[in-house]
Amino acid sequence: MIPVLKVTNLTKEYNNKKVVNKISFTLFEGQIFGFVGPNGAGKSTTIRMITGLTLPTSGSVSICGYNIRTNFKSAIKNVGAVVEMPQVYSYLSGLQNLKLYANFYGKSAVKRIPQIVKLVGMENRIKDKVSTYSLGMKQRLGIAQALLNKPKLLILDEPTNGLDPNGIVEIRNILKVLAQKEKMTIIISSHNLAELEQMCDVIGVINNGSLIEFKTMGEIEKLIENNQKIQFLCNYPNYGAMLLKKRYNLVSKVVGNSLIVPLKEENLAVVVSFLTHKRIKIYRIKKIQKSLEELYFELLNSSRSSTSIL
Repeated sequence: MIPVLKVTNLTKEYNNKKVVNKISFTLFEGQIFGFVGPNGAGKSTTIRMITGLTLPTSGSVSICGYNIRTNFKSAIKNVGAVVEMPQVYSYLSGLQNLKLYANFYGKSAVKRIPQIVKLVGMENRIKDKVSTYSLGMKQRLGIAQALLNKPKLLILDEPTNGLDPNGIVEIRNILKVLAQKEKMTIIISSHNLAELEQMCDVIGVINNGSLIEFKTMGEIEKLIENNQKIQFLCNYPNYGAMLLKKRYNLVSKVVGNSLIVPLKEENLAVVVSFLTHKRIKIYRIKKIQKSLEELYFELLNSSRSSTSIL
């Protein structure tokens, strides 16, 4: 299977400083890729090199088998993108903007406009001037423009920026439909980790120009499960910690009247039975599970010491 996107040792230097350093990853049909990292980490530069807006110092980008540098037209015809802010004409209506851009792609793109307008939920505002649009509406229009050529690779920079909670859910559902039904590969550059967790198949973390992690959500979910902890509110937490260390070699943490134990749910009944048999009263049990956001910040901290937590 030919990957939709193949990035190999992609590097960009400015004034002898590597702002992107030998990044490599591969995406296949229908995958949604969450591209995350702090400001200045190299996300935007990487996206600009993928779309041909910036020439790499070294390395290569292949889109649907076409090299972006040596076969630009064949590669870029498979791409739809909203990089940074959507480029629209404020004095025109949303519909006029779409028609203007659709003319670059031909009649098939023009015919797709009604379908795209409905997909992004703009039926009631598409004939209004863009100058009256909120930031969220401009984001929707930008996504609509990016879909005109029915791309195989869709690249979006902060697509939910400016949207209210309902709008965020709608955009999430739109992207899932595009990936699942139209087999579109989607790259989302975002700081909204909670949102990425709900829609992405793959997560990539970039820091200081290097891709420090690239994992599927399945791998991340397994990691989260393996790092799960159980909190017991009980009468003798220190005594309980000692018993669990001696009996099961579990290293627990005591916080006030709570005993926090690295424990999988399938072993919970055994531990509860053991503690109650030892006359420890358990008043409450709570599962503690890290979120993607917590893992992300741990990963950024660990990258400074070259230690991966994913």
